[in-house]
Amino acid sequence: MPLQGFTMPPPYKGLDLVSPIDNMDPSYALELVNVFPGAGAPTVRLGYKEFCDVGIASPLLFSAPLNLKNGTTQLIVANDTNLYSINTTGVATDITNVTPHTDSEFQSTTFANNIYLANGVDHLSVYTGSGTATDATFSFGGGVTGHDIINVSIYRRRLYMVQKDTAIVHYGNTEATGVSGTSSTNSFDFQYVFTQGGFLVACGAYTNQTANTSQDLFFALSSEGEIVFYSGSSPSDSAWTLVARYYIGKPLGYRALIPINSDTWILTQQGIVPISALFQMSPEQAAQSISGRVNPFISDYSKLLPFDHEWTGVFWPAGRRVYVSVPTSTTTVSYLVYSLDTGGWTEFRLHDNKHGISMTIFDRLPFYASSNGIVWQGETGQLDAVTATNSESIKYSGRSAFSFFGSRANYKVFADIRPIVRTKRGISLNVGIDTDFQRAVTVTGVTTSPGTFTPWGSPWGSAWSSDLEYIFDRFATQGQGHSAAYRFGGSLNNASMQILGMEIRFNLGGQV
Repeated sequence: MPLQGFTMPPPYKGLDLVSPIDNMDPSYALELVNVFPGAGAPTVRLGYKEFCDVGIASPLLFSAPLNLKNGTTQLIVANDTNLYSINTTGVATDITNVTPHTDSEFQSTTFANNIYLANGVDHLSVYTGSGTATDATFSFGGGVTGHDIINVSIYRRRLYMVQKDTAIVHYGNTEATGVSGTSSTNSFDFQYVFTQGGFLVACGAYTNQTANTSQDLFFALSSEGEIVFYSGSSPSDSAWTLVARYYIGKPLGYRALIPINSDTWILTQQGIVPISALFQMSPEQAAQSISGRVNPFISDYSKLLPFDHEWTGVFWPAGRRVYVSVPTSTTTVSYLVYSLDTGGWTEFRLHDNKHGISMTIFDRLPFYASSNGIVWQGETGQLDAVTATNSESIKYSGRSAFSFFGSRANYKVFADIRPIVRTKRGISLNVGIDTDFQRAVTVTGVTTSPGTFTPWGSPWGSAWSSDLEYIFDRFATQGQGHSAAYRFGGSLNNASMQILGMEIRFNLGGQV
């Protein structure tokens, strides 16, 4: 009998860690690392390069942008002793407060073009975009000082400040900035509102758009996963009214809220809960709406670090993706990355998992802050960890869903595999198959056929063309079983790659 051919699609729907392994949609992947399932076709991510070395080799546990009204932007980063402002050319300026902080696990917000920094240990500080950071001059009363403030946010022209180890939020008068002079505050205690106890983790603004008209609401989130919503301008307003209450999984940290367009995602022990989904479905359904297929990944690591500052994330509009920082230990992180176009998830791993212990979007690109005082510019070039003296190849890998190739009962003897990719000719990659749900020990290293082109702009030597080609080379493989999944991987050096599918050929046997 002639060989049977079957083309499996690329994993453009991303990771699926929940479907039965024998009945998965073939467009999902069991494993996917450093391959982004975006529009068009899954593509190996770009690399990253050194942007700035602040000069002190210690962990930069905080990074955030400060966008000023004069059109300039600064990248604010901190280690446990110093605060730095980095401009768009990579020049760092020490802006440490006269009384230096001792803990860089800051929470922050930008209010009136000033960035406020709180950690519940050092005094609440503010940086205006020039000079150095200073103590924010709010008067809280009752013996409370700026050292007690652990989170900050904005709602209707007021700054809201969460008091550590309580359910109390302090809020300023309208447009009070706490930069010069002393700004008085009021307070509101949610211990009389939260029915599950716990402490106040975060609060802020959310615009509910599920009704015919939009409504700007205030939310408060407890450590136990209770979230309440209020209407009204402030707790001092006679129209301040509790309008909704939901119970979700426990939040994973003070930074575990990701603003995305008009929504906010909350990272919880059960998965990611978009606030918008709470107004449209049950909390259980809400936790499945975005991250359902990768919730086991989140839940597994949340058992390791159930409440940590590295549980956070950023929305990169230009890249049409969302990064979720997942602490894999107390000093390392991996990233779950979500495609807005396909709804697919993948895992990004940097060359060194200590290179991105904090992350932000700055000057229209992702930036990673490392454990040794270096800030890296992400999604740049086609090499990893690029410095003036060193660079590393970008490692990638994937494992498809299993397929029975249209015949679940028949035994098959697999003969060869043909990766369908768009990349440079002559690169090496690894391909192979797993059979009957078993992970193969090794895959085969292969090299695509050499190119016969001259890249545009190079001296003439052959027909000019792009250095990227659609490659259909076929390689021998082996394996026997009822079902198979393909595996691929490798290291790219100054090259890109799109994965368009895999054709697998086999001899069809009888029913077993």
